[in-house]
Amino acid sequence: MTELFLIPIISVFDVHDIAVRDWLNKLDDNALKSRLESPYGLERYFSESTRHAIKGVEDVHTEVLHLLDAIDPHAVFLDISVDFVELENRYNKRLLSPSEFWKEYYQAGASIDNTSKAVYCIYIQGIIDRLIRLIENKEQLPLSVVFYGTDMKTKEELIPVYEYAFDRDSEFVLQMARELNEIMNLRESPEHIWYSTTAARQTAISYEETEKFYNELLYRIRRLLKYKTREHFVRSLKENALEFLNAYEKFLDHKIREEEIKYSNILEGLNVLAVQSELRTIVIFCAPMNYFSIFKSLQTEKRLHEMGINLGDIDINRLIETMKPFMQKSRIMQSNYEIALDILGMKRPQRFDVPDAIIMPF
Repeated sequence: MTELFLIPIISVFDVHDIAVRDWLNKLDDNALKSRLESPYGLERYFSESTRHAIKGVEDVHTEVLHLLDAIDPHAVFLDISVDFVELENRYNKRLLSPSEFWKEYYQAGASIDNTSKAVYCIYIQGIIDRLIRLIENKEQLPLSVVFYGTDMKTKEELIPVYEYAFDRDSEFVLQMARELNEIMNLRESPEHIWYSTTAARQTAISYEETEKFYNELLYRIRRLLKYKTREHFVRSLKENALEFLNAYEKFLDHKIREEEIKYSNILEGLNVLAVQSELRTIVIFCAPMNYFSIFKSLQTEKRLHEMGINLGDIDINRLIETMKPFMQKSRIMQSNYEIALDILGMKRPQRFDVPDAIIMPF
């Protein structure tokens, strides 16, 4: 039997990709030309919060590699748009090395001007050369790489929905903090925070060292909503709560549809692999937001046995701990949804009582 493993991941390449894009977009032509002569070590010019995110994602990457060493995969599933099928086929026919694979993937979306692109390409190639072992192990390359993401059109439809929910959540948190500070001071304050939008490359990265701050905020607002101050907080937060709730539920509707597409693509890819070759191990990488949904679906999937595949078990607790700052924003949004329901005196709609609607189970 083939063992199938599911691993949540924050892509080290995505974080570096977005970090260098954000930085390049702020430079004028003269500054860009000077970087053409020495594009290495650009991280030292990034903001402090961006550097924290890069350090954090490299720790995540190291932990993912430890898991891969234990698993020794022969096929890898990547959450990349199925529109990139030509790139997938070229890798699987051994027309591309892993380094060339990642270089082409990131340069394909490098919609920046020529001077910026030159610096970008040298920078991202250096990161790929240094951190390449995402789709290879020490001994050999995986037999197959499988793309299971949604098509670009579907992905692009989710971007404004997610961004709008993201913004409404930020306004809701800010208003809660303001109301709390009217009657008491929050002891904790946020540490490093870095967000990127999805618009530039269909990828959003959130990094927050705000766990203590948000835990205190959450604890106090929940207590105050139970006592005599409830009426005041309901009146003050009702408008923001409703805006966030509507935006978040629209996001969940889109997420559920996207999860169905991704899972269907995973099953299709597994079926192809099962027919084509005898594999000992297969690894699926997924975003933390998608992990619970995919895992629950695989747990109950009867067709896996027919394919000769068992769902493997591996301890990801250390990985989850390392990834925490990258999952904080999703945790905040999910918790704030429960608070918004409480403020509005509403119950969660039945259509959201499914694994696909859970974005942060950890």
